[in-house]
Amino acid sequence: MMLSGTSLGIALAVVSAFATAFSHAYLKAGEDKLAVQAWIRLTGLAVFLPIALAFGSPPAGLMPWIVGAALVHALYQWALIHSYRLSDFSIAYPLARGTAPLFTLLFGVLVLGDRPEWEVALGVLILCAGILTLVRHGSISLKGALVAGATGLLTTAYSIIDAKGVRLADTAMHFIAWFYVADAFAMPALLMARDGGNMGPALRREVATGLKAGLLALAAFVPALFAFDLAPVGAVAALRETSVLIGLVLGGAMLKEALDLRRGIGALMILAGGVMVAWWSAT
Repeated sequence: MMLSGTSLGIALAVVSAFATAFSHAYLKAGEDKLAVQAWIRLTGLAVFLPIALAFGSPPAGLMPWIVGAALVHALYQWALIHSYRLSDFSIAYPLARGTAPLFTLLFGVLVLGDRPEWEVALGVLILCAGILTLVRHGSISLKGALVAGATGLLTTAYSIIDAKGVRLADTAMHFIAWFYVADAFAMPALLMARDGGNMGPALRREVATGLKAGLLALAAFVPALFAFDLAPVGAVAALRETSVLIGLVLGGAMLKEALDLRRGIGALMILAGGVMVAWWSAT
């Protein structure tokens, strides 16, 4: 039985949510997180460089957005490394994912003059309560919370830049392919600088974890593109927020982190608030 376009889009959104959480869990699991990040970037380059070359050089007007997106993504990737060094995955991941829709909403209100519905405002309150539940009572250090929040802020920033770049391109894939090429330089360059110009040993040590994380990152990104095209935006955005709950489970099952009731309640509140913000903002 063939799935309808909407049903297929919903299924792809669920795939994206699972792949996103697993990709981040492998990054957290890596002993050398910078090497794992380099593998993720190089995996994307291997897939998208042939596509970029097939499209040909991007128009001059698109180049600033490609470069800008790559720079903001590099800051995000660096913040993510530090976030997972400082804090348990079952706390850092929900905080970073949960604050992103909050910052996106604030950008819309403060910069674009949006006036959110009451359901969105309620979702924000629930989301903030979930964040406070995770942060209170020593569940995470102040520094860890700030870095996780910065990761969420950078997620909002690159999402806005990516969306603008996609709209300016003749086709979305033209921007995406060249973005992946530009995105492949920062993390390998930092790894080479750290290791005296020879990143080979570090990459070899993390080859298994890095390739898994890289392939899962692609499995998170590509299905999401098609999901937004096939299904209602609100439904897709809300379903992708379920990766918060998946991340909580992976923190305990895969990374052997201690899960307590407070973490579970906090993550569920972030999930509920994030779903409400994503759904009602797009409907």
